[in-house]
Amino acid sequence: MTPRFPIRIACAAVLAASFGLTGSAFAASKTGTLNVKLTIVDGCSVFSNNTDISLDFGTWTTLSQNIDESASFDVACTGDKGFRVGLGNGSGGGTTVNDRKLTSGPNKIAYNLYTDAGRGTVWDLKDYPATTPATAPGVLTKVNIFGRVPASKAIPVAGVYTDTVAITVTAN
Repeated sequence: MTPRFPIRIACAAVLAASFGLTGSAFAASKTGTLNVKLTIVDGCSVFSNNTDISLDFGTWTTLSQNIDESASFDVACTGDKGFRVGLGNGSGGGTTVNDRKLTSGPNKIAYNLYTDAGRGTVWDLKDYPATTPATAPGVLTKVNIFGRVPASKAIPVAGVYTDTVAITVTAN
């Protein structure tokens, strides 16, 4: 009588080999590489405590007086250079920076953005204020925006009035 045990082992070994389950397959290891990259481009970035910069004129029932508010954000640049900041016309239907509009549906209220607290110079697309002085790389420079909704005798329609203005920061 022939022992059956060695035949079973031989069959199992053949079966394992046909599926690639040999002992050496489990012992092998593969290596690879992880490529890590960071690119810093010459330029400037806008930083704010929030994801968006907000200028909120508050809640009113009339426009019987000027409503003044301000907002700020920080700019940091690579290299030892200054920067310029331009503000767009806004999405409220104004055709120039002197015609910015807050809108609530079809209703509009005039407002504007200024470079100074006295609200004497409208902030425009032409990179105003004048070029800021150069700073060390990464140094935050505070930029203030001053807004005004001018007084009006007209009683506005109730609603939440909004506008979105593009900010363009350009390194010198």
